[in-house]
Amino acid sequence: MRFRIDKYLLKNTQNVSFLTIKSNAELNLKGYKIPNEGIDVPILNEELVKNIKEKKEPLTLASIARGMIYIIGIDHSFRYNEEYKKFLYAFDSKIEDYIGHVGVKKAHDKKFIDSLIYFKALITLNKENINALYNYAIICQDIARSYEKTRQTEKMNDYLLEALDKLETIIDIEENFSLAYYQLGYHYHNQKQYVKAKLTWEKAIETGLDDDKTQELKEHLNKIQYKVDYEEGYNLVLNGQAQRGLEKLLPLTQNYSDWWNLLFFIGLAYRQLNDINKAIEYFEKVLAINPNQADTLAEIGLCNAVLGKYDKAIEYYEKSIEILGEQSELLCNLGMVYLQINNIEKASEYIQRAYELDPNDEITISCLKELSKFE
Repeated sequence: MRFRIDKYLLKNTQNVSFLTIKSNAELNLKGYKIPNEGIDVPILNEELVKNIKEKKEPLTLASIARGMIYIIGIDHSFRYNEEYKKFLYAFDSKIEDYIGHVGVKKAHDKKFIDSLIYFKALITLNKENINALYNYAIICQDIARSYEKTRQTEKMNDYLLEALDKLETIIDIEENFSLAYYQLGYHYHNQKQYVKAKLTWEKAIETGLDDDKTQELKEHLNKIQYKVDYEEGYNLVLNGQAQRGLEKLLPLTQNYSDWWNLLFFIGLAYRQLNDINKAIEYFEKVLAINPNQADTLAEIGLCNAVLGKYDKAIEYYEKSIEILGEQSELLCNLGMVYLQINNIEKASEYIQRAYELDPNDEITISCLKELSKFE
């Protein structure tokens, strides 16, 4: 199993020392045999120092087990992990219960990194331990929140993505684990995947949440319905189903008439339906709210080109390029407008520039072929 946050945990190896046990040593552990080449075993430095100070035996089976759990939790690919697993299950057939208990206690004491290490060790021992995966994901979220407060964005995102991955792993293993769906819905919501959040929260309710969480999600579902409709609508438009997209999007204008993204996709839908004047009407509403919205400027340029208003098309394309910079598609479109008014020199200038930027673009290649008919 892959762990995104290994790089943050590996530094904790400084908390551990290794002692070598030779193959002829007596561990008195039933069911476990030391390898012929011996084995390096970990012990927590804190525990080692304490035992020495108190003149206790520094290397007990229990101290070795705790060290192994810690190392496995830090580095799931450590070279001795398979040997450590054999030791741990021989030491205690219910070692997973112990690790989970300590992980919960560490979390209760707000020692989140230590808790994470224990739950990660437990997952490494048993990748289908649902409770370990869930607790691990929750601890990742807690740590992410701490990084959010200190504005450490990269670390925050890594821990959130780690939580997301393990929650999705849970429902792959157990499709009716309602709490995983509950948490996942918030992840999708925060990523602005509202349709996915809705479906996930509905699944959480269906699979059996308690009354408080069910009511919480029902309130959230009600609040995000307009965002769900918007997402479904613009995806329909992007997939070429303009009329169905409008059926989702147009009702939203009653309450969100100043939402320029919404107005843009309505304009795009009308343009796809070849209702050019209606498309321009909505694109102009976008510009009234966001005058420098470059994609909208380009769309108005395209609409004017369709209407044969080439001077206006050139004006809007040039404004769009000024904001977005040179892009092959925009340059090609502008070049084709110049071709329409027989300005071959300008057409060649823009289309050749588009080709320099992206010589493999099919639209650019088509424009070059069209240009060659006039040269």
